[in-house]
Amino acid sequence: MRPPCDSPFADRTVVVLAPVRSGTTWLVELLLGHPALGGLSWESTVFLGLWDFWENAHRADGEGVGAYLGGDDIAATLRRFCDEVFANADSEWFVEKTPDNVNRVPLIATAYPDAWYIHLIRDGRDVVRSQVAAPWGTNDPADAARNWVWAVRQVRRHQWRLGRYREVKYEDLIDDPVGQTTALLEWMGLPVDGEVAAAIKERVGHEMARYGATDRIGAGKWTAMSDGDLRHIHEVAGDLLAELGYTDQR
Repeated sequence: MRPPCDSPFADRTVVVLAPVRSGTTWLVELLLGHPALGGLSWESTVFLGLWDFWENAHRADGEGVGAYLGGDDIAATLRRFCDEVFANADSEWFVEKTPDNVNRVPLIATAYPDAWYIHLIRDGRDVVRSQVAAPWGTNDPADAARNWVWAVRQVRRHQWRLGRYREVKYEDLIDDPVGQTTALLEWMGLPVDGEVAAAIKERVGHEMARYGATDRIGAGKWTAMSDGDLRHIHEVAGDLLAELGYTDQR
């Protein structure tokens, strides 16, 4: 789990993984209650920007930059570039959160083998409801369910690449935001005293990425969806919902 080169963020990078509308923005807000952690005021999309380089370096025909750089050099190049971006946060630790990162886990794990990976899992029915309600989201619940299944499966499929990995249920975070966040920080070796706990608690009520919604913040809002929409969701995502312990309450 050593970084591929000298890095100011060695053992000090946190990557939050989850599909869009899973609550990652709120989780990052809670984590930033610790003074050692910092992040950008926007989603970096840095790994999406590096995807062309990554594919070029892994061309099956042996051409591209892979003909000139070995695997270690490629990893170090990726790390140095990302570190330069993350340094704009001006903090000891950096928290990276871009939903699209679920599609780029091998790249991220290569550049940041020493990072702390948090996979936030939310009831897929609530994720679908939120995606459909968002002004930029799909209007098709089945399509949103497919996106959720793909994203969760992708992270779990590549879990073996992530030496420091934890799964956190969004519903558990809702029930005990201070306790769950404290556990994550202590897992990363960061001390949590009364002042930090108070800072986390103060952030609990911050509304994040609501897009004008006025309904309550919490879990189980999928119960207001129509039977038809829920049937489409279960046709696509029923196996994963059951695997994760989410059961239909209707």
